[in-house]
Amino acid sequence: MRQHFLCRNNDGANMKIIVQFVILFLTLNGYVLAEEVSTAANSLEQVQKQAEAGDASAQTRLGWIYANGIGVLVDADKAVEWYQKAAAQGYPKAQYELGIMYGSGETVTSVAKDPNKAAEWFQKAAAQGYPKAQFELGKMHLTGEGVKKDATKAVEWYQKAAAQGLAQAQTSLGWMYQNGRGVAKDGVLAYAWHNLAAAQGNEDAKKLRDLTNLNSVQRAEAERLSANWKPGQVLSR
Repeated sequence: MRQHFLCRNNDGANMKIIVQFVILFLTLNGYVLAEEVSTAANSLEQVQKQAEAGDASAQTRLGWIYANGIGVLVDADKAVEWYQKAAAQGYPKAQYELGIMYGSGETVTSVAKDPNKAAEWFQKAAAQGYPKAQFELGKMHLTGEGVKKDATKAVEWYQKAAAQGLAQAQTSLGWMYQNGRGVAKDGVLAYAWHNLAAAQGNEDAKKLRDLTNLNSVQRAEAERLSANWKPGQVLSR
């Protein structure tokens, strides 16, 4: 069950603690830089002011705060409202977050699950190169939820995200090569993609890599491919 950290308006000390907690969460989730934490601009009040002034990044932060109940009650409607303001400005992270909310509506009160809307928002963010949205689109094309089922399209989106270094996409792409889904079966490329994800600490990738049946020559080739991989590259042989 989600825990909520509630502010008491009549308790200044508690408010300061809550603001510090919010700043920590924003920093850990990549919304603000670590060196910015000590500045007043990172306070919850300032985020609100920036969001109201039309700053898309702040609007996205505020949406995330409401979606997760950090310093406020969880309010899916407000989260969607702020995400939509940022998304309307073309901010890809907000578009991605809207996709997540509509894609898993049952986990966020007041927002009904709508795979079609989720796909629409993921598409907008993915078109701007947002890797997490590209990965989600790949998953949707694989299952056919919200979009036409198309394993080849799934591979294409996984490749785009994997080329940016997203471990989840890399191991998913490895699985596609491992099983010949949407692409010709290729154990060497499967191993290489799993190996890249495993290097980032992805436990599923480690298990799948170790299950890939290769001889010593093939394994050496796969190791070479992953060792020589550079961001932006789609592995091939």
